Amino acid sequence: MILFNVSFLPQFVNPDLGHVREQFLLLGVTITAMGVLVDGSVGLLSGKLASLLRRSRRVARGLDYFSGTVFTGLAVRLAVTPE
Repeated sequence: MILFNVSFLPQFVNPDLGHVREQFLLLGVTITAMGVLVDGSVGLLSGKLASLLRRSRRVARGLDYFSGTVFTGLAVRLAVTPE
């Protein structure tokens, strides 16, 4: 994450506007806030999905069939595709 910030953020900092340190701070706080919102949303939604899967055998079975179909399709593609 540090490497990403060091390579990505400087292109958005304009020294002509002054207060370079404050610009970096604002960008860093913005990225952190967005990360907390996105990661928190993913965590909450995955918790709700996990509880749904635990309660419903039908949904879990459908997910098993879906993932099995995807893996079978990938295996067929791997077997058919020439090197």
